[in-house]
Amino acid sequence: MPASLPLDGIEAAGYRILSQRISTRFGQRFLRLGLPRARTVAQARDELQRLLPDAVIDRNTLYQPDDFLCDGSCDSHEMIGWSGWPSALAPRIGMIDTGVNVDHDAFAGRNLTVHQVELADRSAAGRRHGTAIAALLVGRADSRTPGLMPMAELIAVEAFHQSAVGEAADAYSLAESVEILIDAGVSVINMSFSGPNNAVLRDLTREAHDLGILLVAAAGNGGPGAKPAFPAAWAHVVAVTAVDSRERIYRQANQGPYIAFAAPGVGVWTAASISGGRLKSGTSYAVPFVTAVLAAERVRRPAESRQETLDRMIGCARDLGEAGFDPIYGHGLIMQADQCVAGDEQLFSVSGE
Repeated sequence: MPASLPLDGIEAAGYRILSQRISTRFGQRFLRLGLPRARTVAQARDELQRLLPDAVIDRNTLYQPDDFLCDGSCDSHEMIGWSGWPSALAPRIGMIDTGVNVDHDAFAGRNLTVHQVELADRSAAGRRHGTAIAALLVGRADSRTPGLMPMAELIAVEAFHQSAVGEAADAYSLAESVEILIDAGVSVINMSFSGPNNAVLRDLTREAHDLGILLVAAAGNGGPGAKPAFPAAWAHVVAVTAVDSRERIYRQANQGPYIAFAAPGVGVWTAASISGGRLKSGTSYAVPFVTAVLAAERVRRPAESRQETLDRMIGCARDLGEAGFDPIYGHGLIMQADQCVAGDEQLFSVSGE
């Protein structure tokens, strides 16, 4: 909502202001409100919209990491042809996730910064998921869990808390996280989580998109018949599904017309929360592969538009499943740019903007 709007009306109506912050960048005030007694969420949303007609109002929806522990093999880097020069590049990458164990051996000497959003009276989530995702991105090359871009600068935002449904981040915290990464000047934001549609988060991620940042998110682990998962299903976000070492779709991956790319996400070897590594599965773990490819291309071709980068990566993707785009694999398996076999075929947009 605009920062200048008065709050006395909503307090008089019985709403408790649990958290608030004013964004100097966008001139907006973000509120996390507690409902008055005997009000449903739908009733509260309608009432608040009448009280604040110029505000964007939505349920403070929860988002969760998309991962499962598993057994499997460890050849994910080779699947996308990742070797040689990309590992030496040093883009600035953003990540929104749970906390990261910065003392893990994989991060020794790495350029890693972790921000913590304000969680009020809630306990922070564990560091298992965030540590694993961060290691896939920037894990030390000579560690037991080497990352795709060990020389990159990673700006990680810890946005998740312990909730009744497990580790989760609400839209209020995620909105703050996006703004932190915009201010940090990242080129790509890795979002290995999913949840319901939310108007506030949608608008702020679109602001990041309009500023030239590529947003990459997990397709979700709800299964083939699941509803679209967000933020991946928004048109301005690149949605990533997971495949195994034989390029078969992950059995629990969401499907739908919003899927952009497939990437390794079954039996992926990455850092455990305290030390060493473990095999992990889920669309969460596929996202860093696409993040790394896109970040590398933004460094190699800084004058290229975001859409040109996406179009070229679509042309480079290895087609899987039915010929051409399909709702299971999207445009196919993401590939390192020097593995590109695209000729003069027509390229298609994943942005829709």
